[in-house]
Amino acid sequence: MNISLYNINAYIFTGGQSRRLYTDKSLVQLNGKTLTEIIHHKLSLIFGNIYIVGKENNFPDYDFIQDIKSVQCPLNGIVTALEHTQNDWIFVIACDLPLVKISSINDIYDSIDSNTQVVLPNVNNKLQPLCAFYHKSILKIFNIAIDENDYSLMKLLDQSEVVKVEIPTVDKEQFLNINYPEDLEKAEELLEKENN
Repeated sequence: MNISLYNINAYIFTGGQSRRLYTDKSLVQLNGKTLTEIIHHKLSLIFGNIYIVGKENNFPDYDFIQDIKSVQCPLNGIVTALEHTQNDWIFVIACDLPLVKISSINDIYDSIDSNTQVVLPNVNNKLQPLCAFYHKSILKIFNIAIDENDYSLMKLLDQSEVVKVEIPTVDKEQFLNINYPEDLEKAEELLEKENN
C-alpha cells in the first residue's frame, strides 16, 4: 500500500437530487449496493480516511461533512473538503462514478508533482474534475470565486496549475457517469463483464 496515498483524505460528493434519475443519486442502487457504498468500499482499500460530503447525511455509518455553503455545485464540495483537511492534498470523487478503478486513481496520484495544484483524468478530451486530487494552495482562489457567486469549476481550472492524466480509450468506460436509468443498465453490464 502506498503510505502517502493512504494518508490523503478522500471525499465522496453525494450531490443531492438528480432530475434525470428522479431520486438522490447517492442512494441509487447498483447490484444491491448504493453508488456511495460501492465507491466507499473501493476507496477504503487505498485511503485511510474517507468522508461523505453533502447537504444531508444518508449514511450514518460513514464519516460525514456538511457542505460549507448552501449553494449546490461541485466547487462548494471541493472547498468544504479543502477547509476540512489538515493535509496538503485531497482526493475527491462524485458518487455517480462507481466504476472508476483503483489502478486509475493510483495513476492519477502518481502524476502529482511539487508545482501542481490539480491532477485529474482526461478522458477522450473531457476533463473529469470530480475524480481528482486537489492541493490546498488552490483554496484561496476557490473561496474568492464562491464569495463572488462564480461557480464555474472549469474556469477556475484554467487559472490553476493542472496536470491532465490521459486515460486510454480502452479504459474510458470506467468514467461512465450514472445520470440516466440506461446508464445504470450499462454499468451493470460492465460490472458483470469485469467480474467474469
